[in-house]
Amino acid sequence: MKNLGKNLAYLQKSNILIIALSICLSGCVTSKYFASKQKASGTDIKVTPDRIIVECEFITDYEGDRSEPYGFMIHVLDNEKTVLTLSSATVLEKRDCVDWLKQSEKIIQKAQLVTVRGRGDAQAPVVAEKYKHTFKHHGTYLGNGRSLNFLAIWNDKGQCLDIFNRSKEDQCSREK
Repeated sequence: MKNLGKNLAYLQKSNILIIALSICLSGCVTSKYFASKQKASGTDIKVTPDRIIVECEFITDYEGDRSEPYGFMIHVLDNEKTVLTLSSATVLEKRDCVDWLKQSEKIIQKAQLVTVRGRGDAQAPVVAEKYKHTFKHHGTYLGNGRSLNFLAIWNDKGQCLDIFNRSKEDQCSREK
C-alpha cells in the first residue's frame, strides 16, 4: 500500500510537469503578427511563417521593355484577419521574380519568425478589397487595401533577401 501511495504522488507530479511543459510549448508555436510604426528605414512586420504567402504575378497591362513582366508580392495575414500586401516597385522578368520567390520561400521555411520590411503604413485604415488570399493553416481572407513597397525579408536564422543589397545574400541592410 505504501508503494501505491508513492506511485500516485509520482504520477501527480509527472502530470503537472507534462501540463506545464505543454503550455510552454504551445506558447512557442502561437501564430504571431506585429507591425512597427513607419520609420526612415521602413515599416517592419514580424510574423510567423504560417501568415505569409509569396507570389509572382504576370502583369497584363505593362508597356515597358520587359519580355515577361512579373510583379513580386508577399501577402501577410494580420491580426484583424485581413491581408496586407508588400510588392516590388520594380517590374521584373519572370526568371528574376521566380528567383526572389525561391529565396523568400527558403527564408520562410527555415524560420520560426520572419521580418518583412516595406515602405508605407501597415496601420492605415482598412479598405476591403475583392482580392482573396488563402493561408494553409488559417483559411481565405480579403486584402485590406494596405500596400507597402517591398524592401527586404529576413528570418531569425540570419537568412535574408534585400532588394538593394543583392550581392550580399547573407546580410540585409537592417538595424539589429
